[in-house]
Amino acid sequence: MKHYFRYMGRKQLILVYAIFLFMMVWGFDLLTTIKYGEPYDVTAFWNIFNLCALFYAGSTLLLVRAAGIKFYRSRRYALLLLGLLGTLIYFMAVRYLLEQLILPKFFEAQNYPSNISLKYFILDNTYYASIYVVLGVLFFLLENQAYNEKKQAVLQQQTRDAELQFLRSQVNPHFLFNTLNNIYSLAYERSEKTADAILRLSDLMRYMLYEKKQQVAILREWQYISSLVELQRLRFEHELPVEMELSGNADKTSLPPYFLIPFIENAFKHGDFTDNRIPLLIRLTITDNGWEFETRNKISHKNKDAMGGVGLDNIRRRLEILYPGQYKMDINDGDGLFSLRLSLNNKADDQMPGSRR
Repeated sequence: MKHYFRYMGRKQLILVYAIFLFMMVWGFDLLTTIKYGEPYDVTAFWNIFNLCALFYAGSTLLLVRAAGIKFYRSRRYALLLLGLLGTLIYFMAVRYLLEQLILPKFFEAQNYPSNISLKYFILDNTYYASIYVVLGVLFFLLENQAYNEKKQAVLQQQTRDAELQFLRSQVNPHFLFNTLNNIYSLAYERSEKTADAILRLSDLMRYMLYEKKQQVAILREWQYISSLVELQRLRFEHELPVEMELSGNADKTSLPPYFLIPFIENAFKHGDFTDNRIPLLIRLTITDNGWEFETRNKISHKNKDAMGGVGLDNIRRRLEILYPGQYKMDINDGDGLFSLRLSLNNKADDQMPGSRR
């Protein structure tokens, strides 16, 4: 039942209470008739005493739940105990009002003898009232645990979304800073490429500012990468050696926007593109199970700082948040080459371990 409470909504909760009340009010008679093989009298279902029991038992459960919501969740336990005690008194008072005063007067029906003492009635009904109060408390505690778990899940999701938004925002200024530096260099040299560079930057910024979806088609991201490469070409006097390969259904597969950009930025930041025999390789292969992204470039000896930085740390964190256990990232910087291969398996039943190399 604990797991059932965890995943049920309001309608399912009402159903649980209804089934419980049915079993408490009519279940004993049903079991008795089944036990002795006697036919069940349908008219007994609407017995006036059963209807009264349904009212005071049901309202007692609701009062216990209300006391729990009001006092237990705010940790006012003394008031909670007073509320439960008041519910016990309510149960006995309503039952006495219905069965000892109203029913005899209007329906000529009476559950207890008319000469029963108030003391006996209270002692006898303390037991029955306690059953409903205790079970009401148990139901509320199970419901409250589900409530807390759902609340915690919402908070975790909000934290996750906020962190993803922060990581995503890191990409934009980092990219913009590097690109403006490149355009500044072109403008300083009075290069004819300056105007083209500003136009391409404008197109890229439009994508960065207005693409707010959680997921975009890989084709859209690939177009962004292509524009970024073209913008980087403007930095060089010679032809930039780049090989770009895209295969698979890029229009039907999606990923988070700006997801692959840090890899490209790192390649240009740390790469040596003076040797046409070793071009910058950018390859993206899409399969039915996921996709694989690969980059390879010659390492520049002019830039001595460590590979990675904000870009790769950013992408690792985003991978851990979005695709835990579904990705594998291999990095190799031997023989003067920096290569990276990122594989993502979208099949939850065929997960790959996340590499932290």
